Amino acid sequence: MVIILALMNDISMIPVAYDNASATSKPQMPKARTLVYQSLFYGMCHAALTLMFIFTMDYAPNLNYQIDLDECNGETRGFIWMQLLFVTEMMIFSVRAPGFFIFSMPSIYLIISVGLTIVVGALIACLVDTFGLHGANLGYIALFNLGSFIIVDLLKIQFRKMIGEAPGDIISSDELIEPPARTETQKQVNKGMRQHAQRDAVLDIEDRDRIYEVRDRGGFGSFFDLGTDLNLNGGFINKNAGLRTSLGVRSMNVTGPSGRTKQVSSPLY
Repeated sequence: MVIILALMNDISMIPVAYDNASATSKPQMPKARTLVYQSLFYGMCHAALTLMFIFTMDYAPNLNYQIDLDECNGETRGFIWMQLLFVTEMMIFSVRAPGFFIFSMPSIYLIISVGLTIVVGALIACLVDTFGLHGANLGYIALFNLGSFIIVDLLKIQFRKMIGEAPGDIISSDELIEPPARTETQKQVNKGMRQHAQRDAVLDIEDRDRIYEVRDRGGFGSFFDLGTDLNLNGGFINKNAGLRTSLGVRSMNVTGPSGRTKQVSSPLY
């Protein structure tokens, strides 16, 4: 069932390729560090809220169809499986937009795909014999995930500001394609705003400057030798702070199986 869950999540995200994405005044740069921060944010928020929800339902004594984490019966298994499916599907709408989701509505194809996945998952959780989730608990799951989705989406905006990834104003018109008439003063003001946004979006030196040294470490690499002094297949890549980079050129010291060392240079871009 975990494999089916992962497969359904992957299939439902195929229409992301046809999604509507709104342009923002600040360019979205692919910084690995901030992408990891955002992934941790979503994972920790949804994990904490999901655990709180599951344990609350487990200790709620007045429910007609209470789950039991000790016995892990069919109702409990179906509840947890459906919760994982629902929270993952709803998170697609939050991750896809840098701002609040209501200001960047997804395409109808993505909405239909996510909706069908949730419906199919609900049928599996309620009708499969190993699960047998009751409709009342399905309603609790839907209400909880709608509320947690709004909470996490609002917190996402503040978190992006904390890590310096605030998207800026959304450009909702075609003014980039057909710019409206402006006075010279307005042009200069807009030009200054674009330059300011560009300076904020420049990658730090550690995000765009990488220097490596390739070394041969042992006889196993000679098995993959291509008959040249440059044996990349059997080498290990280690960061070398001693090498220098100038004028956009990366320098590398390469030591082959023969013991000779050569320095090669390649453009950074």
